[in-house]
Amino acid sequence: MADLNTTATLSPEIMTYYEKVFLARAEYELILDQGAQKRTHGTNSGRAINFTRYVPLTVTTTPLGEGCNPSLSNINACTVSVTLSEYGNSTQHSKLLSLVSIDENMKEKVELVGQQMGETINRLTRTLSLDSGSAYYANGHDSSDQAAGDTLSASAIRGMVKNLELNYASPYKDGLFLGKTNPYSKYSLLGDSTWVNAKTYSDVKNLYKGEMGELYQVRWLLNKDSLCENGDSSTAACAVAVYSTYVHGKDAFGTFKLSGDMPKLYIIPSSQIDSANPAGRRTLISWAGTYAAKLLNSAWIVRGKFTAS
Repeated sequence: MADLNTTATLSPEIMTYYEKVFLARAEYELILDQGAQKRTHGTNSGRAINFTRYVPLTVTTTPLGEGCNPSLSNINACTVSVTLSEYGNSTQHSKLLSLVSIDENMKEKVELVGQQMGETINRLTRTLSLDSGSAYYANGHDSSDQAAGDTLSASAIRGMVKNLELNYASPYKDGLFLGKTNPYSKYSLLGDSTWVNAKTYSDVKNLYKGEMGELYQVRWLLNKDSLCENGDSSTAACAVAVYSTYVHGKDAFGTFKLSGDMPKLYIIPSSQIDSANPAGRRTLISWAGTYAAKLLNSAWIVRGKFTAS
């Protein structure tokens, strides 16, 4: 077998290739941030980001007297604070990058690290924002009496949309809300006779990552990172597994990155010799970056809890 070519450094062309492989895999796994209010925080601007959330003004129904100016109303607001945090992970490999043109084995490792970053940010988006939405249960049940058969259904979707509308949640510019569900509840969605597959939309739409289709004023995305819980531990329902489905309006939550530390791929090749790698026998493939997610209005996110069947 012919010897592999070796290189003392990682060329820009190889690094660009690996970055594309890494980002493609990370984006594939990142679903839950779709539809978020996304912001990038500038460097040297502090770690905290503050939002002002306003309370809607009371509707005025009393006519003005002739020649009279409108009465004054107080504007009520609260501050929502977001704190940026650092995340990352590293993997260590034997002297591999010194044996590279574009190596299929290395590509798979870079993909694996990219997948882990995408799944991490996806999970953070869920736990830091979407999981705090308003709870919704099927068939009039609650956490104490959920049972098999409390699946995601047409009536449940209509109920979640109704709750959003009663709370004045704004739909997206196409007039629809955004839903993110798990593989178990996807089964129920696809069985509805009025399901509209994304591939057959009658008009041109910009598809979200993971978008499956549309049903009852909601565009649906598949989120494979399913949160599974049991019912109330004080009742028999604790044996029933329930899975979360999220439906939300525009500006219900936000995701935030730092311009000087965007989550990205880092490769330290074996040719880089230092005190921690004196013989150049290992390569580090890592990702790191600064990220935060924040619930901005819990009334504009409905977290449905449904059984698998």
